[in-house]
Amino acid sequence: MRLFGNIKWTRRKWIAIVSVILLCCILAACGVFSDIIRGSSFLWRAAHGSPAVITLSGNPAESGRIHGRKLKFGIQLLEKYYLGSLAAGQGRELLFQRADNLFQNIDPRWNTEITALAEAACVDPRAMKFGNCFLDLGRFPVGCRQILRVLPDGRTFHAHNLDWDGLAGIGQHWITVFRVPGGEGRLPTVYLGFSGMIGALEVINSAGVALSFNQLGSSRQESEMPVFLRMREIAETSSDFDGAEEAILSMPPGMPFVIGLSDAKSGRIAVYERDSSGVVRKRVPVDGLLTADNSPQSQKNAPPDTGTEHAARDAMPLDSPEAVQAVLRDSRVLMANNMYSVIFDFQANCFYLASGEIPAAAGEYRVYPLFE
Repeated sequence: MRLFGNIKWTRRKWIAIVSVILLCCILAACGVFSDIIRGSSFLWRAAHGSPAVITLSGNPAESGRIHGRKLKFGIQLLEKYYLGSLAAGQGRELLFQRADNLFQNIDPRWNTEITALAEAACVDPRAMKFGNCFLDLGRFPVGCRQILRVLPDGRTFHAHNLDWDGLAGIGQHWITVFRVPGGEGRLPTVYLGFSGMIGALEVINSAGVALSFNQLGSSRQESEMPVFLRMREIAETSSDFDGAEEAILSMPPGMPFVIGLSDAKSGRIAVYERDSSGVVRKRVPVDGLLTADNSPQSQKNAPPDTGTEHAARDAMPLDSPEAVQAVLRDSRVLMANNMYSVIFDFQANCFYLASGEIPAAAGEYRVYPLFE
């Protein structure tokens, strides 16, 4: 017990750790789990419920190599136990080919990064490409909750509960914080995702522009650019609200989405919702507050008539990270499949992240620095 220090050993945590150990044993028997040091590091993080935090490179090929080497164990597990189930049966080759085609028709930097990642992790590059665009190919619908709050003094909280499907039952242990230096016309960013993911579920740049993604409806499978990659691309190239908004409004067709946008320097926030017909609706704050989820009501009213909206309004003035955390774990907001919960607080140069248990927001929030 002393091996893992002062850890609160809940029944759920015991089950999760035992499951991970069993998976390690299976992989060891199959000869897949060869990196004992990285595997031990993963078990240590899993026991503590903490995410991986890695710094990538401004060079796409080097970024991919760093990512693949440091998260090799998790990437291999996800390929074997999660992506395999998403692309199972006779349609597997077709899905992998469509994913490969999609990557061949976008900026080559993304193909370079994902290929280098796959080579370093010793996995199929087509599987990794599929894992970064399976929503665009219509393979899975998801739903999340967002809260954007600007205080009278301009301080901005950008909060998001990511609600996913569990990633083969151990997804809470794959949460990763990626730090990417700027370079070649790109701003430094911090983004959140999973092992093997080069796109962003949420991202913030050094200028204070942040974006978070919810899916709205299902893809019509016409995507010209994976939405997760486009999110990261927008953050890398948009130094203010207007630039990011322009990029969101010109998002390639195919993926219905809900994107929350905040600019901490200007104190501007908005939510953009594109439905399956391709129409993008912009919602603006009421009294410095915006919420978003995947409820049909969220598209019909301003402010929307949803549990997330009511919980946030009841908590006003919502003037501290602790107050936002309380809303994110409110029963009207918190989903049983909440994988992680994050709050960007740019003015304080930090973010708060709850992960390692499900539902994540019901547990502990750790604080991390944003930018040096």
